[in-house]
Amino acid sequence: MQVPAGSPSPRLLVVDDEAVQRLIVTRAAKTLGLAADGAATLAEAVERVQAVAYDVVVLDLGLRDHDGIELLRSLREAGSDAVLVFVSGFDERVRQAAARLAAALGLRVAGTLGKPLQVDRLVALLRALPDRVGSQGAEETAEIDPALLAAGIENNEIICLFQPKVTLRERRLVGVEVLSRWRSPALGLVRPDRFIPLAECTGLIDRLTYRILEQSLRLFRPWRQQQPDMTLAVNLSPISLTDLALPERVSAALAGSEVPPAALVLEVTEGAVMTDYVAAADIMTRLRIRGVKLSIDDFGTGHASLLSLLRLPFSELKIDQSFVRTCLHDPEAPKIIRAVVSLARELGLQLVAEGIETEEVAALLTQLRCPIGQGYLFAPPLSHTAMTERLRESVWAEAVP
Repeated sequence: MQVPAGSPSPRLLVVDDEAVQRLIVTRAAKTLGLAADGAATLAEAVERVQAVAYDVVVLDLGLRDHDGIELLRSLREAGSDAVLVFVSGFDERVRQAAARLAAALGLRVAGTLGKPLQVDRLVALLRALPDRVGSQGAEETAEIDPALLAAGIENNEIICLFQPKVTLRERRLVGVEVLSRWRSPALGLVRPDRFIPLAECTGLIDRLTYRILEQSLRLFRPWRQQQPDMTLAVNLSPISLTDLALPERVSAALAGSEVPPAALVLEVTEGAVMTDYVAAADIMTRLRIRGVKLSIDDFGTGHASLLSLLRLPFSELKIDQSFVRTCLHDPEAPKIIRAVVSLARELGLQLVAEGIETEEVAALLTQLRCPIGQGYLFAPPLSHTAMTERLRESVWAEAVP
């Protein structure tokens, strides 16, 4: 953590019932310019976090008659944005479980350390604290008039961006996923997490989906002619999986663009499938009969993923990015990824890992035999023009030897 000249010193709280440990952490914090306080008990720690806005909390999970987990609730209730470092003599599985719980509570976690504490590792964590969560501006939280969105759909203000999918070993492009944005004259560039929920609750989602499908297929057609094995992935809303006319409309869009059905991958989340299983099974089976591919998105985050794979005709499985982004520091994540790789192979499903941002993650996924990846390491979502330019590249980033 770098402290700009003239800025008030960030504050650190070390919660540990061992005086020597509190002293070690306090001294390490002061070498980095952090003002450090100590708490020996849970009650003392709760009192301090309610009174002081700490930037960092170094927390021992075992506190005599209490456990450090209890403090997490107090941090959350106090609206704290402190970064947590867990220190414990418990094994790594317990420390990682605590870190995952803190993240689920909306708290930031820098990492976990065992005991006896290694000061150099603590200093390294404190030097590389995760960024503070930014507050949203008024333009991000303001409500959108549904009539404005309806007009935007009709006036072709919805634009398609494309994020590449590449083979992890050869770094060869095999497909793109469509990601939509709304270029509104009144609101500027609007992200999908703002306008898609609005479309779903106001009956606009089908019009929006077909507009995105038709536009992306039209833009995709020349790429497919250049590279006949490329696929185009389009996300489906859960509501769309209740529209029994969906297969006919998808077929009409494919015919109009002259793109073969096998080139289209429709991505659905498991939650969408389980909302109305009978309707979803009807629609998805008819789509597969017509030659369209189906992908189960965010695999591993639902409660009935295996049942979904058993009952429904998926052709692709996407590993949720929560496993991908934690695979380097959460020892359980690579085990889950390895199991999913094996499952996909046994079921004859294509497998894609999303959310890859570093070469280290890509190398580990390659080692785990995941064949295809997607993420900012290869490219952010690209405009049609930028994607067309990038198609001239034979290799996306360096191939793995």
